[in-house]
Amino acid sequence: MRIVRTRRGLRLLENDVILSEVLAQPGPTHCLFDVLAACVAALAPGPRLALLGFAGGGVVAPLRAMGFRHPIEAVDLDPSGEALFRGISGAWAGDVRVARADALQWLARGGEPFDLIVEDLSVPGPGTTVKPKASFDALPALVRGRLAPRGVAVTNVLPEPGASWDALLDPVARPHARAVAVELDEYENRIVIGGAALPETAGLARRVRRALDAIGSVQARRISFRNRH
Repeated sequence: MRIVRTRRGLRLLENDVILSEVLAQPGPTHCLFDVLAACVAALAPGPRLALLGFAGGGVVAPLRAMGFRHPIEAVDLDPSGEALFRGISGAWAGDVRVARADALQWLARGGEPFDLIVEDLSVPGPGTTVKPKASFDALPALVRGRLAPRGVAVTNVLPEPGASWDALLDPVARPHARAVAVELDEYENRIVIGGAALPETAGLARRVRRALDAIGSVQARRISFRNRH
């Protein structure tokens, strides 16, 4: 992991992929993390949020700026990003609990259902950063099983050499009654939103863009939404 100091905090990178924007104050990152945060703020049907893959807590600054004050339960195998997050953002971040564990095992332990689960896991690949294998086999069904009845899953899907987008998005979307993919103008990533009670796609898009506009994020007009099923 490479750490770059910025005007507003720190940027954590791996193979030139941004793992986190760690900000000294709540506000927009003007990148992918704003979109993930907007999905939470706009679509979570209740307060219980799980974040699989914490890194440096890139979603926390935009999420708190959007008015989400509830506790965040997170998990990550590498504690180094959390230490940086506590030093830069700890004074205002609120209740953020980070477990050092494997995300699949942590989620499989059970407990009270979550209203929304963000899956933002990644691992180093040959010259790039990719999703772990579990993100396409065991994890999607497990995530669905740990959601409340009206719960929502939000998954950050990274491109993978030699794999089509259908091959990457279908396993993530399949467990859910409805799924929508978010495409970002400036990033190769795509975000899959899944759930049993999602709004219709045009209304979902309006709600996410409204959350982005509320914090002045440039991403509000740099995303598009496509039905998966």
